[in-house]
Parts: sequence; structure tokens; C-alpha cells
Amino acid sequence: MSTITPVGERFHAELTELSTLTDSDRPGWTRRALSEFDIAGRDFARTLMKRAGLETRIDGAGNVIGVLRGRLGGREIMLGSHTDTVDGGGRFDGVTGVLGAIEVVRLLQESDVRLDHDLVVVVFFNEEPNDFGFFCVGSRAMTRLVDRTTLAAVDTTGRSLAQALPDSGIDPESFLDAAYDFSKVTAFLELHIEQGPELERIGKQIGVVETITGINHFKALFTGRQDHAGTTPMDVRADAGCAAAGTVLAVEAIAESGTNTRGTSGQIQFTPEAVNVVSATASLEGEFRGPDGSWLNEAQRRLTSAAAEQSEKRGVHVEMEWTTDDAPVPLHEPITSTIAEVADDLGLSRATMFSGAGHDAGIIAAKTQVGMIFVPSVDGRSHCPEEFTDLGDIVPGISVLLEAVLRVDGRFGS
Repeated sequence: MSTITPVGERFHAELTELSTLTDSDRPGWTRRALSEFDIAGRDFARTLMKRAGLETRIDGAGNVIGVLRGRLGGREIMLGSHTDTVDGGGRFDGVTGVLGAIEVVRLLQESDVRLDHDLVVVVFFNEEPNDFGFFCVGSRAMTRLVDRTTLAAVDTTGRSLAQALPDSGIDPESFLDAAYDFSKVTAFLELHIEQGPELERIGKQIGVVETITGINHFKALFTGRQDHAGTTPMDVRADAGCAAAGTVLAVEAIAESGTNTRGTSGQIQFTPEAVNVVSATASLEGEFRGPDGSWLNEAQRRLTSAAAEQSEKRGVHVEMEWTTDDAPVPLHEPITSTIAEVADDLGLSRATMFSGAGHDAGIIAAKTQVGMIFVPSVDGRSHCPEEFTDLGDIVPGISVLLEAVLRVDGRFGS
């Protein structure tokens, strides 16, 4: 077993510097994809990768890729995460995995340890949801899950993704041709903060992720009749807003019926936006998440039925579209068992985890063996300015990542 120790002060200094590359006009540490701040964040990561001795490039989809050549070559171990954030997000989501992977590279270099595999570090472009209805954009491009329909998607202003990409230095045609050769990748490992309260609650240092959540995302448009709010009796209204509100409550009730299941109504808008007018239309967006694909399918059926029922009894028409249907992703036992073994051998307490958040690892899992390592989040907070993980909890995660790389390198050959 390796005795190489991560340098926590170095990680902290780089985290602090990266945290300055954010939009000061937005709350928290905002570095949304397709912004100048996102470009700056990925450029900063590339600079660190070069300093660590990686050969770097940016692929056609904006993913920053660095390679540390192995002794034998021909096979690769891939590490990575992302530097973009949600609006009003925190400092640790994604960034922990990026800086942790770069620290692993430096530790190998400084200890004169050369792998048989090439070690590849990826800073994925646009992991968080964007204004065009997509997430994990860079990893989807690497795995051939983008096409011209993706480029044609528009935001609320009518601008297409194809029109937005050049602002980030990405050519739309190159974006479609950014597929990676995963036939040579032995495994992909991602270090990440938990983004939930479980590890802290049970007092464990390391989470070994077994499954990444499935996500079913929906859009609903309710069309009623616009009327005067003061003169139209309640029993003759066709109130689109009330039909949407009833559907929001149905999302909550359905989500509460499962185990480790989640339901969220994230966007709702009434038209017209006036308190003295009965709503003519209402738009609603939301999602279900969970580790069981059959439950997600049943939740979809139940919500579609509930929206129809809420609309019918009010004389409202509803159109519902399920825009994302990503099944739960089980991670690969040879890799998860290696991570668990490493944690045990390092004397770290661990727990088997379900990830309620989506990750680039879930996209990459269709192409190669994948493992994820979680470290605790204080109070389970994430996607908010209060997101925090203590350096004393991050360093053990980097140690597990390093040792897992060494064992995969030795066991799976070149």
C-alpha cells in the first residue's frame, strides 16, 4: 500500500484561488457554464494540469483533457469532474474532484511512481443544467450522446445552443465530433463531495457509491381561460394556475411514497402575472429522482394522471412532456470493491452510498468501468453558498483516490 500523503495546504490554496473566478453579481460562488467565469475556471484548471506535468488539450466539446504518460501506455485510467456551478452555488461541488485528481498526478510525479497505464484527467464542460435543458454536456459529447437536435435546443430568449457555444470557444461542428475512444479506458474514477447529510449523520469518512440516481424531468403547460378575478365565480373558472398548483402537490406526494426517492417542482409561471386576473396559462417544470427505474416509470405515470385529473375538474387543458428519462446507473463492482478495500486498508470508516445527484460518472458508466468516492458535506448542504467540506475530510478522499488508481493500475493490466 502507498504511503504517499496528499498535500492539503496545496489543495486549499488552489481551491481558494479558483473560488475568486466567479460572478460577483450573483450570490455564492457562481460560475455557470457558457459564461466568461466558466472559461476562466477551466483555463485555471488547465494551468494547474500543465504545472503538474500533464500534456493538455481542449477537445471539440470544451472538455479539458490532460495526460500523464504511463510506462507501457495503450491503456488509460481516467479521473475527473467539473468546475462549473449552479447559480448561487458553492465552492466544492465538482471542484473537489478536479483539484483532487490533479493532486494525485503531482503526488505520483513527486514520488517518482510511474503507472503502467496512461493517467487521463478530464475537466468536463457544463456538468450542471444549462438554459437549453441539458446537463453533463461535455461527457455526453464524449460518449456520442449529442446530435443536431441538441444544437437546435433554445433558451428562453430563442437563442440556440449552436449559437451560444462559440462564446465559449466551441465550434458546433467540432462539438458533434468530440467522441472519445473509451475502448482503451480501463476505469473512470471520480472524487466528489456527497452533497447530502448521510456520511456526516452516520459518522463515516468515505462513501462508496453503488448507484447514481435516475432522473425523469417533465414540462407541463396548463391552458385555461383568462377572466376577472373579482367577478368570476369560483365554480365557473378554468384556472390554469390552480391546476398547476395541484400538480405541484402531486409531485410532493408521489415522491414521498418511495424509498430514497425525490420529487421537485423547480419552475412555475402563471400568465398573466396579475393578482386580479384568473390565470389563462401556467407552465411547470420539475423532476423525479430515485435509484429504482421501475419506481421512476410509475411516478411518471402517476404524475401524468394527476395533472390530467387536476386539469379536467377545472376545465383546463394540459400538455405534458417528459424531456429527460435517464435510468439509474449502477456502478461497477470490481471498481467499487477496490475503493471499499482501499478505505479499509487506510483505516478509514466507510459506507455504501446511493447518489441522489447526477454526475458525469453516470454518463461515462455506459462506456467503461466507473467508481465514485464521496466525502462528507457539512449539514448536507450543496448547490448553495453554504456548501462546505472540511479539508480534513477531503484529504482522506484524495488518499483513497490515489490508492485506488495504483490498485487499478496493478490489477487490470495494460
